[in-house]
Amino acid sequence: MFYQDLLLYRQYKSILNVPLVSIVIPTFARPEQLSECLRALTCQTMAACDFEVVVVDDGSPQQLDAIVAGYARDLNIRLIRQANAGPGPARNRGVNEATGKWIAFTDDDCLPDPQWLELLLARERRDPGTLVGGTTINGLTNELFASTSQLIIDLVYEHFNSDPDNAYFFASNNILCEREHILELGGFDFEFAQAGGEDRDFCDRWRSSGRRLVWCKEAQIEHRHSQTLKKFLRLHYRYGKGAYSYHRKRKERHGGNMNKDLGFHASIIALLWPKLGRPMGYGKSLGIIVGFVLWQLANACGFFAQAFAEYRRGS
Repeated sequence: MFYQDLLLYRQYKSILNVPLVSIVIPTFARPEQLSECLRALTCQTMAACDFEVVVVDDGSPQQLDAIVAGYARDLNIRLIRQANAGPGPARNRGVNEATGKWIAFTDDDCLPDPQWLELLLARERRDPGTLVGGTTINGLTNELFASTSQLIIDLVYEHFNSDPDNAYFFASNNILCEREHILELGGFDFEFAQAGGEDRDFCDRWRSSGRRLVWCKEAQIEHRHSQTLKKFLRLHYRYGKGAYSYHRKRKERHGGNMNKDLGFHASIIALLWPKLGRPMGYGKSLGIIVGFVLWQLANACGFFAQAFAEYRRGS
């Protein structure tokens, strides 16, 4: 059915003159990574005429015109600039500027597999109106903290998305859904000025609207986010802050409580243990354990710091 719809769409494409899918990429101060991401998109199995790429420059200090122009022959691509507002508002700007019926999101430090877009769209067409998420793999396997962050995501998906046809959460670097539904939900919440929590909030509002999330495991992207110890701690501290804001907003809209999240943290040892030891090597396993302890500490510090900051603002 999907391929029949695609053929019908192509018959009218010359009249409509719009792409089928818009890929929205927020970017900030990572020109080299953005270039690699765009290069990966030139290899998509979906015909280049069926999708556009909307790059939203979220106030980068350097000009990105030359990088984007370098891919204009192979991609239907546009560059939009805005003052720095964060990845959530940048995605919203991209959605507002997009012309495709479907929106696919990825990040500038991600390399989508060649079949990525085609697989996401085919899965969504099987269940219209769903939010489809793919799988992220670590492209920096030699880096301890990049590997630790990826393992955290793997365990989150394993725990929260145990039913792929009724999933709970997807990171915003690998999702696709209809533009109309994003606009109906109001996009990503502008209050999340930094990455961390805005994708959880969006997925929660998506579920609360009566729509489903489905996991298309085959639609993969390679994530290349290099992390030192300092960057790792800052990242998960920020995620902790975002987690508090997310739970506060969820409570305000009567969307549920923290039980599912607390259940994840309570079961983290049981989820992590089978991954350690011989499967990854004992030396790396020890490093991962240390990384998980640091993650929990940084996350908790961010959570309670945000709670205290909001308490002081409200008092």
